Amino acid sequence: MLGHFARAGVPPKRIVKEFPVTPDAHIPVGTTFSAIHFVPGQMVDVVANSIGKGFQGGMKRWGFHGLAASHGVSISHRSSGSTGQHQDPGRVFPGKKMAGRMGNVRITTQNLPVVRVDTSLNLIFVKGAVPGVDNAHILVRDAKKITAVGAHNQAKGLYEKVLPKGVDDLPFPAGTEELAKSLPPVIEAPSYRRSPFVPIE
Repeated sequence: MLGHFARAGVPPKRIVKEFPVTPDAHIPVGTTFSAIHFVPGQMVDVVANSIGKGFQGGMKRWGFHGLAASHGVSISHRSSGSTGQHQDPGRVFPGKKMAGRMGNVRITTQNLPVVRVDTSLNLIFVKGAVPGVDNAHILVRDAKKITAVGAHNQAKGLYEKVLPKGVDDLPFPAGTEELAKSLPPVIEAPSYRRSPFVPIE
């Protein structure tokens, strides 16, 4: 990998990701993206590994009801109960919900609105539950479902604006550092603006 980076003239990167682009959206090798690539008010999907919770029982992991906490139930209030059948088939079917390791899996939180973009600090503020532990590496991408529905409706002749109010188009081909220098340091979505002194684009 060091050889690939050296040949491209790019400093080594710890994490390498790929994403598809259209033929007219190719950018030069070594271009640095800015947070302004995401427009305040648009919807994004956030992908990361969820917080690991260790080995958990059926009630916490799958939301099982548990057994009755009454007389005659001998210290098994939180057990999963029966997991199989009689001698036929005499086994536990694959995929049975049982106790096991919980969390630390790839999670996608969909349709989170971008509330604010800080071009000076290169930060993206989204409203909602972002998966992962603190300081984790996350992947932010355009909301797939909203974009697909908008493209589908436009193909049928129905005009549906996917972008936020007051925004005609996304930065094309990309929101680079040069574009960020020409914009205000903090840009907020119109519906989330709290102060009249915050610039809006």
